[in-house]
Amino acid sequence: MLDLLAQEGAVPGTPLRQDALAAKLGVSRTPIRGALAVLAAAGSVEQRGRTLVLRDAQVPIPQPAAEDPVAALMVAIARDRAAGRLPDSMTEAELQRHTRAARGDLGRALRRLEELGIVSRNRGHGWRFAPDLATPAERDAAYRFRIVMEPAALLEPGYALPRGFAREMREGHQQFLEEAWQDSRAVEFFELNAAFHLGIVAASGNRFFQAATEQHNQLRRLTNYGWVLGPGRVRQNATEHLAILDALEQDDRPRASHLLAEHLSCALALTPELVRLRGQP
Repeated sequence: MLDLLAQEGAVPGTPLRQDALAAKLGVSRTPIRGALAVLAAAGSVEQRGRTLVLRDAQVPIPQPAAEDPVAALMVAIARDRAAGRLPDSMTEAELQRHTRAARGDLGRALRRLEELGIVSRNRGHGWRFAPDLATPAERDAAYRFRIVMEPAALLEPGYALPRGFAREMREGHQQFLEEAWQDSRAVEFFELNAAFHLGIVAASGNRFFQAATEQHNQLRRLTNYGWVLGPGRVRQNATEHLAILDALEQDDRPRASHLLAEHLSCALALTPELVRLRGQP
């Protein structure tokens, strides 16, 4: 971005418009906002009123942040749990020996998992995992239920997406289509995925559909944190979600319902590959 501005002869005080920069660089506004945030932190741009302006095109830009060790540890715990390498309950000392993680990182990871309802403290000492989709058979049963339930929610009378939901989801999914994948982003990716499914179901206005989706999001949270399918499936997932949004925004709910059923059926078919990659018994 700074090279482009320098080529155009920009000087301190030049206004920076996200739309114009996105068009010139051939990307969406989402990475432009991220880049401007980095430039602001480095002192290259500043806010003047409601406008971002160039401050100094010569300020060095910091390197991208290293992988979040706590997020990476949460992913490692999720993978070991899914592969059957972690029991239902264990002490923090046992978990530390298993993961070889720094004590502070492990403590922060456990607190985040506790806030998400994935682990809870035992009455005496140690931690216990909440019920999840522990076996391939349970995962398949859950997906078969969702294939029946979620597409039906999109056909409810009075269906209406909340204001701003589609835009927010598009921006979030576009990030994963445009940015390099890191396994530690599995936590962030699942939470976006869960918010998408809950949002399109909750738009039905039917609290029973919504409650079922919330329950299944919680059940699949830990196993999905242990993402093993790589960036290709991330892109496919994001692309399918965006196609469902397209149909909903065009008020073609039958097509959206059909696309959602296909999306969930595709996920169901991945069970043998997941068993192989996770080394599940």
